[in-house]
Amino acid sequence: MKYKLAIILIQLVSALFHAQGQDLKNNISFNTGVGYIMRQDLIFSPFIHKDFAPINVGLRYERKSKYYQTADIRYSSFNPILKDSYEYRDNGKNNTTTPHHFTIIDIDYSFGKEIRKREKLSTIISGLFSMDIQSLNYSYGRSSSFGYHSVIGLGGMIRQEYNINDRSKITGQFALPLFNWFSRSPYLVNDDEFIENTFSHSGIKTFLAFLGDGQLVTLNKLQTFDLSLSYCFTLNKRWNVGTTYLFEFIHTNEPQTLISFKNSLFISTNYKF
Repeated sequence: MKYKLAIILIQLVSALFHAQGQDLKNNISFNTGVGYIMRQDLIFSPFIHKDFAPINVGLRYERKSKYYQTADIRYSSFNPILKDSYEYRDNGKNNTTTPHHFTIIDIDYSFGKEIRKREKLSTIISGLFSMDIQSLNYSYGRSSSFGYHSVIGLGGMIRQEYNINDRSKITGQFALPLFNWFSRSPYLVNDDEFIENTFSHSGIKTFLAFLGDGQLVTLNKLQTFDLSLSYCFTLNKRWNVGTTYLFEFIHTNEPQTLISFKNSLFISTNYKF
């Protein structure tokens, strides 16, 4: 039994050293930071809603081999309010106004290839699959309204990496969905179809029903893109740290005008394997 344990330990150590000697093609990173949103949605309000929020996190997987792949998921939460909360009386009871609440989830996957590489600069182009899911709760004192916004898109991405030196690099990335399955709250906030979609009282069924009410659109009806700039510093073979600025833009006039600017600043910790 002792000899078998020794053989297993030797094999494990050998496998570890073998893995250490291999090229590290995979990278997983955890990102956390702050976000700022400026949004005007004429379905719900003519006002511009702004908020700064510290709840802004993301997880990213990246693989560099013959082909280039990335997978991202990001979560952010905002609570804009036009004026400070105040108390009011309703049916003899004291109540306090509350902010609106926006929950935003982004999921992106890209698959591409490096098309040009120079001494310090490389260019990668990729196909892009993206999802932007937003749950919107508008509070109006005595009443409130629920809204939704969902975009499932196919498009392209271009990425450029510049190596400052052996340990530092800067990366710029532009992602543009071209064909989108677009679902959004109706013109009157809720209508017969909206009420019918929520009749099941099941979150998953309701979400799928909302998606089913969407339509296929291109850039003539929906314009949305992501633009990012990152800095990365290598600590050792396995670990690096960095920071990323991300700008996300949305504009549409269907069924009413929506324009949204979202800025995020992340600090990232990355592990290579």
